[in-house]
Amino acid sequence: MIAFPNQMRNYDEDAGTFRFSGYDGVMEVRFVLDTPALERLAGISPAPEADYPAAFDRCRKAIETAAIRAYRRNRKSLIRLTVADFASA
Repeated sequence: MIAFPNQMRNYDEDAGTFRFSGYDGVMEVRFVLDTPALERLAGISPAPEADYPAAFDRCRKAIETAAIRAYRRNRKSLIRLTVADFASA
């Protein structure tokens, strides 16, 4: 099972993505969250870029839940989360 012991996340303004990591045992799994997915989840579209980190933190549990689902479907070391991953959120 994947876990998220490290609460770090990095926002890349140029790419419009967040990067964060989870761990499956000792294996690191990197996740990339597209900004449109965060906007949908947080209901902040359109939002000033300064609002994105706080929105990520507010929605962390839902983001991690979607990340776990995506990892179960596709056990790769890099997983991109898009709007489709939050269609039922």
